[in-house]
Amino acid sequence: MRVLTVCLNPTFQNTLIFNSFRIGEVNRAAEHYLDASGKGMNTARIVSQLGEQGTLLTHLGGPRVEEMLSLCKKDNVEILWADSHSEIRTCTTILADGKATELVEEPYAVDSSTEEPIRALFSEAIGRTDALIICGTRAPGYSPDLYADFVKQAKERGLFVLLDLKGEDLKRCLPFKPDVIKPNLSEAAQTFLGLRVGEEEDTAALEVLIRPVMEDIYRTYQATTVLSRGKEDVWVQGPEFFRVPIEEVKAVNTIGSGDSMSAALTVALYKGTNLQQAVKYATKIATKNAKTVRPGTIF
Repeated sequence: MRVLTVCLNPTFQNTLIFNSFRIGEVNRAAEHYLDASGKGMNTARIVSQLGEQGTLLTHLGGPRVEEMLSLCKKDNVEILWADSHSEIRTCTTILADGKATELVEEPYAVDSSTEEPIRALFSEAIGRTDALIICGTRAPGYSPDLYADFVKQAKERGLFVLLDLKGEDLKRCLPFKPDVIKPNLSEAAQTFLGLRVGEEEDTAALEVLIRPVMEDIYRTYQATTVLSRGKEDVWVQGPEFFRVPIEEVKAVNTIGSGDSMSAALTVALYKGTNLQQAVKYATKIATKNAKTVRPGTIF
């Protein structure tokens, strides 16, 4: 199957491993890695590693375009891109003392000329696509209805659509009836309840608040909601509500675990796996990612 992933927020990801790390001191990395990343690249790479054809639609710009293209090719991901006339951001993961710390650069705004070729690339690619995943925050400079327009086009063609979005982007897409939405619980709480919840907080008490929202989304838009909760069980609302436990493992680097779940869930559901088994499978793939050093990989 061919999966098109759209993410308009590409990233270089530096992963640095330290035997120990002290703020305010010179810290020398024992190992370091550079990967093409961002939610879209992580997702497309997992699709490829699952044996399917992963394609990423994004923008690129600045002096490191060829470096990004080379990294994508190494990971067997086809990349469709338009020139953003802006640089590609770099984010950094520090692995030290059994903990992962993420340093995030905000994305650069794209030039106003970027959206037209992005739309053209999407319209061409969607004709040779089996499933669509849209994920991540749009870089500044795009129109607010862009993702909703993409979902509308995909559903008019009868494609499977999974959204890993939050906020207004997600709300604007819902009327076009995506098959699955997969925010984490923190993102869902902020989007639908206006609550700020840390991703490491105890979220069990939120169930009574978020379940009616999940039920309403399924009833109104026929969209299944899959809420990841870190190491806690996943909450799922389709025709019925159920939970899927997460295997307890020693995590090395959780960057890309949610993206791994999106990729695996899309592949499994497109191939006809029932919802409960598909979510169980997706959590296993996400757990494999968490046990690896590099982001968005199960190898």
